[in-house]
Amino acid sequence: MHNKNLAESFAHAFEGLAHVMWTQPHVRIQLTMVALVLMLSYAMKLQTLQVLLVLSAITMVLVAELFNTAIEVVVNLITDRYHPLAKIAKDVAAAGVLIASIYSLLVGGGIFLSGDRIRNFLINAHTATFLHNPNPVIVLLVGFGVLSIIVALGKIHAGHSNILQGGAISGHSAVAFMLFALISVQSKFNPIICVMAFFLAFLVAQSRVEGRIHTLAQVIWGATLALAVVTFLMLLPVTH
Repeated sequence: MHNKNLAESFAHAFEGLAHVMWTQPHVRIQLTMVALVLMLSYAMKLQTLQVLLVLSAITMVLVAELFNTAIEVVVNLITDRYHPLAKIAKDVAAAGVLIASIYSLLVGGGIFLSGDRIRNFLINAHTATFLHNPNPVIVLLVGFGVLSIIVALGKIHAGHSNILQGGAISGHSAVAFMLFALISVQSKFNPIICVMAFFLAFLVAQSRVEGRIHTLAQVIWGATLALAVVTFLMLLPVTH
């Protein structure tokens, strides 16, 4: 089986990701923790190197989980009976996940628990800046990551196996309204800019409904979720 083009390759890759999320409950828990870690990293204003280390730990665990699931599927395809070699294959794959998990704990502990970081964060939380003026690129990246996880988990929870199209939450509408919110904030709520940005986001949402890819309720869920995430990131106390 060969992929016809690059788009088909990406589609099959996302199908594999959806299968892992659908069949592995602990992966869904890990993704939830990823969203929390992203917001915590944002609130603590981690340095670029620290963020890269956190992302490397997250990526390593998820990749290990993907390979572990792939090996389990292949072994089950080859034999449905107990075999010592099949057990070894599954055990080695599980060991890879274990090592990746230990690495992620070491990285997380070394970064978030080093020195007085947690204590200072809790002590200074009441003096942190609310409705601050953060870097829009950082908010966009964190918001997109958190939104992607919530939308995908929402679709899986609703019983929709395709995380790219359709489902309980419109991801396209969520991204469109997230951009609308960020543009509005960066323009200091300039009426003309806000109206234009909202109109573009509305067109994206309308196209999902007219194309019968999503229902009106699913589009509204996506827009509401995006506005809630951006608002939360703006209100989240960020230590200096």
